[in-house]
Amino acid sequence: MKDDGFIVKIRELFSDSLGTLESALVLMNRTQGEGLFNLQYLNGVIEGKTSVAFGGFIDEGVISVGCAEILSDFDYYLPFEPEISNRLKSHKVGSLCTLCVEERFQGKGIGQKMIKKRLAWLKERECSLVLGVSWLSGLSNTSDRVFIKSGFHKVNQVDRFFEASAIKQPFDCPGCFTQPCKCAAALYELVL
Repeated sequence: MKDDGFIVKIRELFSDSLGTLESALVLMNRTQGEGLFNLQYLNGVIEGKTSVAFGGFIDEGVISVGCAEILSDFDYYLPFEPEISNRLKSHKVGSLCTLCVEERFQGKGIGQKMIKKRLAWLKERECSLVLGVSWLSGLSNTSDRVFIKSGFHKVNQVDRFFEASAIKQPFDCPGCFTQPCKCAAALYELVL
């Protein structure tokens, strides 16, 4: 994929590429909050039977990371909609989780390409509906615009969505600069 004079290749990440995974984790933590992600999390996504991690590369450098999973539990989404499990019980539901793009490449369509790759993966696994949570950090390039451009619609927004989880696993939020994080989040949904 070519953008503004550079070629981005998107490929699946694997556990045996430790150097690549370490670069991916540096990017994920720098853009989404120092201390938020670790190798155990990323390996869990990669090695899971119902999840995948993709990297966006320029040459061999990781400039983007995006994960997707097939959901079997909706507890994470209950703050957005207490009856979400009942509403979605007739669907095979996927989730777009963890999207980040290196700062100098943000706003150049790479997030959009990462969404397309992950949606294709979920569609191949017969998901009929996809959820995504947008971190409303106040930073200039957030996923809400990417979700909207991809045809998602906003279901609900929750203030201080990450606060409880940030108490359990503290991280340095680059959006609100507080501990625990007090940023809001919005739930987006797409029917495939």
